[in-house]
Amino acid sequence: MNITLYPFQPFTITPNKITVFSTNAVSVYTKLITGLKTEQEALKISNEDYQLVDFNKSILWIGDLATADLNQLFQKQLLKKISNDLNDTQRQTLVQLDNQIRTAISDTILMYDLSLTVGQEWNISKLLKYISVKFFNSIQADPYGIIENIVKTVLELNNNKIIILMNVSHYLSISQFNELVRLIASLDVKLFIIEFLEKAIPQKYQDCRYYHIDRDYVEWRYD
Repeated sequence: MNITLYPFQPFTITPNKITVFSTNAVSVYTKLITGLKTEQEALKISNEDYQLVDFNKSILWIGDLATADLNQLFQKQLLKKISNDLNDTQRQTLVQLDNQIRTAISDTILMYDLSLTVGQEWNISKLLKYISVKFFNSIQADPYGIIENIVKTVLELNNNKIIILMNVSHYLSISQFNELVRLIASLDVKLFIIEFLEKAIPQKYQDCRYYHIDRDYVEWRYD
């Protein structure tokens, strides 16, 4: 996959290898972020043959880790997956438990001199929402844990979109970033990181695909 911010050359993003883009040109930084958050004419997504692809089906915008909400991003999709993955035995168990709950409530409302009844509709989606399947709260305070859960969830959901993160260097130590490089190398996911840096630091990103545009709009490419 390629992200092209005109008039610059495309940034290549592939599975198993992080692509990092940095710049100290405010106009480039804001133009790229705006283009990725809301589709703009100056930014295009293409496949490995440089054929344009659907923007909304290609980008998973996460942004800054401080504002990343894993439940908002993935909860609905995960609940659907859990529902689809339940086997017959598990479904039967849930039906039996549901019947027990309805029976207990029915027994209670019989004590009232009111025309009340208990609904009999079986809805696994409502049940899953009721029991509140969600990510551990502690994950939200752990930047590396947030990224790890993002990439693993994307993999679990068979989502092949490009994951877009910002300012990762603000949150991860050198050792944590190196661990992230190793993690991505083992997973079939595409990760694109955007940084605002005063100068190119290819030595830090030597195990990544790295691009830098300076304030004079000169491109530095370390593929």
